[in-house]
Amino acid sequence: MLQKVLSIFFTAVLILGLGSPAFANEEKDVAKAVSLIEKTNIEIYEKVEKAVEKADKLQAQYLVDIGKLQEGNTETHEKLTQKYNEKLDKIISDIYKETLKMSDKTIAKAAEYGVIAECSWVLVRFADREVWIDPVRVVKILP
Repeated sequence: MLQKVLSIFFTAVLILGLGSPAFANEEKDVAKAVSLIEKTNIEIYEKVEKAVEKADKLQAQYLVDIGKLQEGNTETHEKLTQKYNEKLDKIISDIYKETLKMSDKTIAKAAEYGVIAECSWVLVRFADREVWIDPVRVVKILP
């Protein structure tokens, strides 16, 4: 009888002993995933902030240039507007693609750590336009 109790006791200790490092490792992986998501979001916000500043400067210069035009100079006005729109489109397109790529990479890496994440779309103003940009948020932590 004592042997059965000791056997059960040692089996329980062995199982708990093996289970604890695995659980600790899972917590460590979740912490890594959350840390990675936070780091990516900080990088995204910094890049977006720079792109917003660049777009605002572009718009300010465009408005100065338009203000200098004489009335009736529609050809120059159209050229300035086209150039402004092309540059602004490029700023927006570049930041959108870059942040989406960063988010996708982080979401995939978080999944490897057992954390389901997704893009959490945020509306950002670039000069005279608004665009949805994609930081990452945790959706679920897998058991």
